[in-house]
Amino acid sequence: LVHCPFLVLQTKGELVAGKEGSVIVEFTNPLKQTLENVTLRLEGPRVLRTIKKQFGRIPMNSTLTWEVKFFPMRPGLQKLIASLNSDALRHVYGELNVQIQKP
Repeated sequence: LVHCPFLVLQTKGELVAGKEGSVIVEFTNPLKQTLENVTLRLEGPRVLRTIKKQFGRIPMNSTLTWEVKFFPMRPGLQKLIASLNSDALRHVYGELNVQIQKP
């Protein structure tokens, strides 16, 4: 039984509206094969514009870490959603609720 892999999202420090913040997306390849043609996508309605990044390959058991810097504009509770697609794995998701502080 292969459990569905997922993406782990975490922010560095607190997020403040109008100031640069960053989110880190992590993924560990659980398959006994190298993942090819990996694409990661990060979106956060009202937080950041959708960003896509190509990663060539992720060897088995290795972890990919992607840090994205952004400027959240609106304070309040928002959601960041990441997704990963590759030749062997599709629609791997992760999400994170983030509290954006008033400046």
